[in-house]
Amino acid sequence: MSRPRILILADNPLAAALAEGLEGHGFRAEATAARDAALALAGAIGFEAAVVDRGNLGRRPQAALGVLAAALRCPICLLVPPALRAKPSGIDAFLPKPVRLQALAAALRTALRAGARTGNPMPAKNPRKAISRLRLGNADFDFDASARRLRHRSTGVETVLTEIETHLLSMLLRTAGQAVPREDLLRDVWGYNSKVSTRTLETHIYRLRRKLEHGQGRAKILETVPGGYRLALRGKDVRK
Repeated sequence: MSRPRILILADNPLAAALAEGLEGHGFRAEATAARDAALALAGAIGFEAAVVDRGNLGRRPQAALGVLAAALRCPICLLVPPALRAKPSGIDAFLPKPVRLQALAAALRTALRAGARTGNPMPAKNPRKAISRLRLGNADFDFDASARRLRHRSTGVETVLTEIETHLLSMLLRTAGQAVPREDLLRDVWGYNSKVSTRTLETHIYRLRRKLEHGQGRAKILETVPGGYRLALRGKDVRK
Protein backbone atom coordinates (compact mmCIF):
# COMPACT_ATOMS: atom_id res chain seq x y z
CA MET A 1 0.00 0.00 0.00
CA SER A 2 1.39 3.41 -0.98
CA ARG A 3 2.20 5.90 1.72
CA PRO A 4 0.14 9.14 1.68
CA ARG A 5 2.15 12.15 0.54
CA ILE A 6 1.96 15.03 3.01
CA LEU A 7 2.97 18.67 2.57
CA ILE A 8 4.31 20.46 5.65
CA LEU A 9 4.38 24.25 5.77
CA ALA A 10 6.23 25.29 8.93
CA ASP A 11 9.49 26.88 10.02
CA ASN A 12 12.54 24.79 10.77
CA PRO A 13 13.32 22.97 13.00
CA LEU A 14 9.61 22.16 13.46
CA ALA A 15 9.13 21.27 9.79
CA ALA A 16 12.12 18.92 9.80
CA ALA A 17 11.01 17.25 13.02
CA LEU A 18 7.45 16.76 11.75
CA ALA A 19 8.66 15.42 8.40
CA GLU A 20 10.93 12.90 10.07
CA GLY A 21 8.27 11.89 12.56
CA LEU A 22 5.52 11.47 9.98
CA GLU A 23 7.83 9.38 7.81
CA GLY A 24 8.04 7.02 10.78
CA HIS A 25 4.22 6.90 10.91
CA GLY A 26 3.90 5.73 7.33
CA PHE A 27 3.63 9.04 5.46
CA ARG A 28 5.84 10.62 2.80
CA ALA A 29 6.56 14.20 3.76
CA GLU A 30 7.74 17.27 1.83
CA ALA A 31 8.55 20.26 4.05
CA THR A 32 9.02 23.95 3.34
CA ALA A 33 8.88 27.17 5.35
CA ALA A 34 7.68 29.43 2.51
CA ARG A 35 4.14 29.82 1.19
CA ASP A 36 5.34 30.38 -2.40
CA ALA A 37 7.33 27.16 -2.29
CA ALA A 38 4.30 25.33 -0.85
CA LEU A 39 2.16 26.59 -3.74
CA ALA A 40 4.83 25.51 -6.24
CA LEU A 41 4.99 22.05 -4.70
CA ALA A 42 1.19 21.79 -4.71
CA GLY A 43 1.13 22.48 -8.43
CA ALA A 44 4.08 20.25 -9.30
CA ILE A 45 3.46 17.23 -7.10
CA GLY A 46 0.00 16.97 -5.54
CA PHE A 47 -0.62 15.82 -1.97
CA GLU A 48 -3.09 13.68 -0.07
CA ALA A 49 -3.04 16.03 2.95
CA ALA A 50 -1.19 19.02 4.37
CA VAL A 51 0.03 20.24 7.74
CA VAL A 52 0.14 24.04 7.95
CA ASP A 53 1.49 26.18 10.78
CA ARG A 54 -0.76 29.24 11.11
CA GLY A 55 2.32 31.31 11.89
CA ASN A 56 3.58 30.73 8.33
CA LEU A 57 0.49 32.25 6.71
CA GLY A 58 1.53 35.87 7.15
CA ARG A 59 -0.50 38.88 8.28
CA ARG A 60 -3.72 37.70 6.61
CA PRO A 61 -3.78 34.02 7.56
CA GLN A 62 -7.38 33.33 6.51
CA ALA A 63 -6.85 34.73 3.02
CA ALA A 64 -3.52 32.91 2.65
CA LEU A 65 -5.13 29.70 3.86
CA GLY A 66 -7.85 30.05 1.22
CA VAL A 67 -5.28 30.40 -1.56
CA LEU A 68 -3.34 27.41 -0.27
CA ALA A 69 -6.47 25.28 0.12
CA ALA A 70 -7.52 26.06 -3.46
CA ALA A 71 -4.11 24.99 -4.75
CA LEU A 72 -3.87 21.84 -2.64
CA ARG A 73 -7.45 20.56 -2.85
CA CYS A 74 -6.78 18.09 -0.04
CA PRO A 75 -7.42 17.87 3.73
CA ILE A 76 -5.52 20.46 5.78
CA CYS A 77 -4.50 20.13 9.42
CA LEU A 78 -3.75 23.57 10.88
CA LEU A 79 -1.32 24.05 13.77
CA VAL A 80 -2.49 26.95 15.93
CA PRO A 81 -1.49 28.81 19.12
CA PRO A 82 -2.81 27.21 22.33
CA ALA A 83 -5.22 30.10 22.93
CA LEU A 84 -7.13 29.53 19.68
CA ARG A 85 -10.16 27.40 20.49
CA ALA A 86 -12.50 27.73 17.49
CA LYS A 87 -11.67 25.86 14.31
CA PRO A 88 -10.95 28.28 11.45
CA SER A 89 -12.98 27.83 8.30
CA GLY A 90 -11.54 26.00 5.33
CA ILE A 91 -9.65 23.31 7.23
CA ASP A 92 -10.36 19.72 8.23
CA ALA A 93 -8.57 19.60 11.59
CA PHE A 94 -6.60 21.84 13.91
CA LEU A 95 -4.17 21.10 16.70
CA PRO A 96 -2.68 23.45 19.32
CA LYS A 97 1.07 23.81 19.57
CA PRO A 98 3.25 22.23 20.81
CA VAL A 99 1.84 19.39 18.76
CA ARG A 100 2.18 15.73 19.71
CA LEU A 101 3.31 13.61 16.78
CA GLN A 102 0.90 10.77 17.50
CA ALA A 103 -2.02 13.20 17.67
CA LEU A 104 -0.99 14.76 14.37
CA ALA A 105 -0.67 11.39 12.63
CA ALA A 106 -4.09 10.37 13.97
CA ALA A 107 -5.65 13.66 12.78
CA LEU A 108 -4.21 13.17 9.31
CA ARG A 109 -5.52 9.61 9.07
CA THR A 110 -8.98 10.76 10.20
CA ALA A 111 -8.98 13.55 7.61
CA LEU A 112 -7.89 11.14 4.88
CA ARG A 113 -10.64 8.66 5.81
CA ALA A 114 -13.23 11.44 5.83
CA GLY A 115 -12.09 12.59 2.41
CA ALA A 116 -12.30 9.04 1.08
CA ARG A 117 -15.89 8.75 2.34
CA THR A 118 -16.94 11.92 0.52
CA GLY A 119 -15.35 10.63 -2.67
CA ASN A 120 -13.22 13.75 -3.08
CA PRO A 121 -10.13 13.33 -0.90
CA MET A 122 -7.71 15.00 -3.31
CA PRO A 123 -7.10 15.67 -7.00
CA ALA A 124 -7.08 12.49 -9.04
CA LYS A 125 -3.65 10.98 -9.25
CA ASN A 126 -2.18 11.66 -12.67
CA PRO A 127 1.37 10.41 -13.17
CA ARG A 128 1.92 12.93 -15.99
CA LYS A 129 0.69 15.95 -14.00
CA ALA A 130 4.10 16.79 -12.58
CA ILE A 131 5.98 16.34 -15.87
CA SER A 132 7.08 19.34 -17.92
CA ARG A 133 8.74 19.14 -21.32
CA LEU A 134 11.73 21.47 -21.58
CA ARG A 135 14.01 22.65 -24.34
CA LEU A 136 17.40 23.28 -22.70
CA GLY A 137 20.30 24.09 -24.95
CA ASN A 138 20.31 21.60 -27.80
CA ALA A 139 18.21 18.90 -26.15
CA ASP A 140 14.64 18.14 -25.07
CA PHE A 141 13.99 16.93 -21.53
CA ASP A 142 11.12 15.71 -19.38
CA PHE A 143 11.26 17.24 -15.89
CA ASP A 144 9.36 15.13 -13.34
CA ALA A 145 9.25 17.18 -10.13
CA SER A 146 7.50 14.47 -8.10
CA ALA A 147 10.15 11.87 -8.95
CA ARG A 148 12.99 14.43 -8.94
CA ARG A 149 14.16 13.31 -12.37
CA LEU A 150 15.32 15.03 -15.54
CA ARG A 151 15.03 12.67 -18.54
CA HIS A 152 16.71 13.24 -21.91
CA ARG A 153 13.95 12.56 -24.44
CA SER A 154 16.27 11.30 -27.20
CA THR A 155 18.63 9.08 -25.23
CA GLY A 156 16.37 8.17 -22.30
CA VAL A 157 19.18 9.02 -19.87
CA GLU A 158 17.82 10.15 -16.49
CA THR A 159 19.50 12.61 -14.15
CA VAL A 160 18.58 12.39 -10.47
CA LEU A 161 18.02 15.71 -8.72
CA THR A 162 18.15 16.42 -5.01
CA GLU A 163 15.14 17.96 -3.23
CA ILE A 164 16.80 21.39 -3.20
CA GLU A 165 17.77 21.13 -6.89
CA THR A 166 14.17 20.20 -7.74
CA HIS A 167 12.83 23.22 -5.86
CA LEU A 168 15.37 25.52 -7.50
CA LEU A 169 14.61 24.25 -11.00
CA SER A 170 10.85 24.57 -10.38
CA MET A 171 11.32 28.17 -9.25
CA LEU A 172 13.49 29.04 -12.26
CA LEU A 173 11.03 27.42 -14.67
CA ARG A 174 8.11 29.45 -13.32
CA THR A 175 9.69 32.62 -14.72
CA ALA A 176 10.19 31.12 -18.22
CA GLY A 177 13.61 32.60 -18.76
CA GLN A 178 13.32 35.72 -16.61
CA ALA A 179 15.92 36.33 -13.90
CA VAL A 180 15.10 35.20 -10.36
CA PRO A 181 16.78 37.25 -7.58
CA ARG A 182 18.93 35.38 -5.08
CA GLU A 183 16.76 36.70 -2.26
CA ASP A 184 13.63 35.13 -3.81
CA LEU A 185 15.33 31.75 -4.16
CA LEU A 186 16.61 31.84 -0.58
CA ARG A 187 13.17 32.82 0.72
CA ASP A 188 11.09 30.41 -1.35
CA VAL A 189 13.34 27.35 -1.11
CA TRP A 190 14.67 27.69 2.43
CA GLY A 191 12.08 29.95 4.06
CA TYR A 192 11.79 33.49 5.40
CA ASN A 193 13.52 32.77 8.70
CA SER A 194 16.28 30.62 7.27
CA LYS A 195 19.88 31.44 8.10
CA VAL A 196 21.11 29.81 4.88
CA SER A 197 23.86 31.88 3.30
CA THR A 198 24.22 33.05 -0.27
CA ARG A 199 27.25 30.78 -0.47
CA THR A 200 25.04 27.75 0.17
CA LEU A 201 22.71 28.85 -2.62
CA GLU A 202 25.66 29.28 -4.97
CA THR A 203 26.84 25.74 -4.18
CA HIS A 204 23.44 24.23 -5.03
CA ILE A 205 23.19 26.34 -8.19
CA TYR A 206 26.64 25.13 -9.25
CA ARG A 207 25.63 21.48 -8.81
CA LEU A 208 22.35 22.00 -10.65
CA ARG A 209 24.15 23.81 -13.47
CA ARG A 210 26.55 20.87 -13.93
CA LYS A 211 23.62 18.47 -14.26
CA LEU A 212 21.73 20.67 -16.71
CA GLU A 213 24.74 21.40 -18.91
CA HIS A 214 26.29 17.92 -18.84
CA GLY A 215 26.85 16.68 -22.39
CA GLN A 216 25.76 20.02 -23.89
CA GLY A 217 29.18 21.20 -24.98
CA ARG A 218 29.63 24.90 -24.36
CA ALA A 219 25.93 25.68 -24.10
CA LYS A 220 25.10 28.00 -21.20
CA ILE A 221 21.80 26.93 -19.70
CA LEU A 222 21.72 28.16 -16.10
CA GLU A 223 23.11 31.67 -16.24
CA THR A 224 24.33 33.94 -13.46
CA VAL A 225 22.96 37.46 -13.94
CA PRO A 226 23.26 40.57 -11.77
CA GLY A 227 21.54 39.77 -8.48
CA GLY A 228 20.33 36.30 -9.40
CA TYR A 229 20.00 33.48 -11.93
CA ARG A 230 18.02 32.60 -15.03
CA LEU A 231 17.44 29.67 -17.35
CA ALA A 232 18.34 30.31 -20.99
CA LEU A 233 14.91 29.48 -22.36
CA ARG A 234 11.72 31.15 -23.54
CA GLY A 235 8.13 30.49 -22.59
CA LYS A 236 7.58 28.26 -25.63
CA ASP A 237 10.48 26.07 -24.45
CA VAL A 238 8.39 24.85 -21.47
CA ARG A 239 5.29 22.74 -22.01
CA LYS A 240 3.17 20.62 -19.68
